[in-house]
Amino acid sequence: MLEYLPWVIGLLVVLGLVAYVWNELKEKRAPQNPQERYHQALERWLDGDLEGATELLEKLVQDHPETIDPYQQLGTLLRLRGEPERAAALHRSLTVRRDLSRPRKVAAGLALAEDLLDMEQWDATRKVLDDLIRDASGTSPYWLARFRHWHGSGNRPEAARALKQGARSVPEPERETFQRRYAAYQLDRALEAVRAGDGGEARARLKDVRKIPLAHIRERLVRAMLAAAENNPTKALTVAAEDLLDNPAELAILLPLLQQVLLESGQFTRTLPILERACQAEHAPPDMWVHLALLYEKLGERDKAIHLLQAKSGRGQLTPDKAVPFLRLLAKEIAGTDFGRVWSLLDMPRDERHWVCRTCSQSLPHVRWFCPACHDFDSYVVRSAKDPERPKPSGQDARVPRETVPRETAPRESGLA
Repeated sequence: MLEYLPWVIGLLVVLGLVAYVWNELKEKRAPQNPQERYHQALERWLDGDLEGATELLEKLVQDHPETIDPYQQLGTLLRLRGEPERAAALHRSLTVRRDLSRPRKVAAGLALAEDLLDMEQWDATRKVLDDLIRDASGTSPYWLARFRHWHGSGNRPEAARALKQGARSVPEPERETFQRRYAAYQLDRALEAVRAGDGGEARARLKDVRKIPLAHIRERLVRAMLAAAENNPTKALTVAAEDLLDNPAELAILLPLLQQVLLESGQFTRTLPILERACQAEHAPPDMWVHLALLYEKLGERDKAIHLLQAKSGRGQLTPDKAVPFLRLLAKEIAGTDFGRVWSLLDMPRDERHWVCRTCSQSLPHVRWFCPACHDFDSYVVRSAKDPERPKPSGQDARVPRETVPRETAPRESGLA
């Protein structure tokens, strides 16, 4: 039997080589059917291989110029890859084809509007959208494109009106989403007005959303920030105590500004009772306790400050990092002791918070509810300096924006027209 062993091994090697070559040829075999080629391109796209998907679609439309879906998807891919000019040429050619149904022409027109928006061709975009209003005004992509057009061209009031009209015009399941966008946009404008010192503009924008229930907490936050900015800590603290104690995310935005105003204003007689009642609330954050302790210290009432912090101990919330502002005051009095010397050696960087857009990774030192870079709504999340750095999205990982690209242009498993 041993004399046959080399032959057996050789036969197994040959069979393995044949199987390997066959599999390689099978993998590399280009699909001949246009539908199969189209599906292969969509699979590449969904896998994040935009370059490979683009190459397959370009070859497909070259071999089969009568197809429709590949033209549409190729244009969308080109726009996502930063070539809106080529995308616009493809989508414009679809809008004039005689063999297209009206719904398909509308989809191509909306895709063309997206291309023109990326090129910042505002007049051309407006003309395309005006032509589509009869057939597309009941869709989300149309009103999002209208919004982007007005916002991009600098007309904020018309941009807001587009979102408001969209909330009335789109199908019922999508109306709340548009209402949220409208509220986020107007509240963001109000917030920016507060930072710019324009109280009249801020109040006007707050008036726009006061009847929208889902905007109530943020409306109260901006109103409190406006009061603080206008050096009215009593009103700011009253709003915080009445409306924000059960909303820690919003309260955390207000507290740094409120603390600064309280310490600078000297209006302790009116503000202390409000802050004391607020600190007794179940959801009052430890930052607020420390703010009150600092005010007691400023008034020379250290016993009250210590008693307050003692009363809050044992809850697991009063940690050293939260108490640092008060500890720093105490450490100054014992600078010559061993503890004081060790304290002075400690590296205690401020835990500065910043806000990062989940969509485009833009980072800002203050909260926004509308991203000026990518035009997404409610996309900012708070990050701490202690948080690990997150990788920024790359072009190769891009996906079709769910809300800004018409459904007809999103990758789908449909047949070729």
